Amino acid sequence: MFFICLYIPKTNIKFVHIKINIIMSEFFRTQMGRKLIDGDIPNLVNVLERIATQLERKNKLEEKKFVLEERIQKLTIKEAKKNA
Repeated sequence: MFFICLYIPKTNIKFVHIKINIIMSEFFRTQMGRKLIDGDIPNLVNVLERIATQLERKNKLEEKKFVLEERIQKLTIKEAKKNA
């Protein structure tokens, strides 16, 4: 069993013990807890996966853009040397 100890300043209460196992198991038995486990968390995982995929695509495009800009810069320098 886990406990959280909190110190609350400027009060007579120095420690508050919360039994996490009991509170969490009771929460997951509620309708809101079931909705969280069965619906919200899987949806959150799917959204995070989509965000990760989009970030990977963006990074690949940025990398290609950087390589192309580097080539253009080299060609511009080469052309300038030819004309000089």
